[in-house]
Amino acid sequence: MKKFRTTIEWYIHASDNSWKALSVNKQRLLTKLFLGVYFLLTLVTLTYIWYETANGGNILSISHIQGIPQNITSKVHQNE
Repeated sequence: MKKFRTTIEWYIHASDNSWKALSVNKQRLLTKLFLGVYFLLTLVTLTYIWYETANGGNILSISHIQGIPQNITSKVHQNE
């Protein structure tokens, strides 16, 4: 577990150094790009959910459990 933690900490440290090595303009550009992709994915997801629920065919039906099937209860008694 200690080796795993050390590996993770090394990776985070290396990533942080790589980020700091970039120029400020490149950091801003990448931040805007990541934010734009995140916004686009969020928009696509919300549009998909809106489209799927607007059709009306996806109605959740809730019903009571009728009981335990007989083949399950008979297997339990055979194993005892």
